[in-house]
Amino acid sequence: MPHRLAISTIALAAALSGCAYTGGDVGNPFYRKVQWFSFVEGGDIRDACAPGSPDRFRLVYNALWDQQVRFYEWDSSAATLKVNAITRPGNIATIELTDPLSPWRANAASVPLDQAARNGLAAALEQSGAFGPPAVGLQLYSHSYYWTAASCRQGKYTFTAWSYPSAAYDAARFPAALAALDPGRDTIIPPAPVPVDPFREDERRRNGVIEFTLKVGTNGLDYGL
Repeated sequence: MPHRLAISTIALAAALSGCAYTGGDVGNPFYRKVQWFSFVEGGDIRDACAPGSPDRFRLVYNALWDQQVRFYEWDSSAATLKVNAITRPGNIATIELTDPLSPWRANAASVPLDQAARNGLAAALEQSGAFGPPAVGLQLYSHSYYWTAASCRQGKYTFTAWSYPSAAYDAARFPAALAALDPGRDTIIPPAPVPVDPFREDERRRNGVIEFTLKVGTNGLDYGL
């Protein structure tokens, strides 16, 4: 295991063990800093998932961690799709005096979601393999493009992911379905080859940028414990 990956794994395990997501506003940078990994894997969805419980879905799109992150949530008990977008997290050029945390805060929107739309999203996820065997061992690098999906469907919790570039990512149907409902669809950064940035590489060597790696496990994230 590379040294950077080993450090990331230990750090993530420590974060998850002490800071499980329990439903707070992860768009708030304070919550996000300590609960993000549990939020991504849907630990709260897993804990509440049982036969007869409402279907719940949480999709996260990582388009280079320091450029854009979007997450989508909905369930079978409410006719609303929650959309959150974090664009260029930490860009102090966008700071507001009335809200010093504005560069790190997610932009939130709610979209009406009728039964036909919910059925369409569930069908797109099923066709993309979201409810089948998870992509165990798949590594998700923060400075890359990937999707994660945590769900409770028909009383069964599932977590899996799709990393770009891959055949599975190209075949996934749900990104287009979600983009069609996203009021900020024109700002979604599409996946592309990650260019080499000498300035960023220099910052990375001096630990000046945030990088971490997630890994898909059999029942959520795998922290190597």
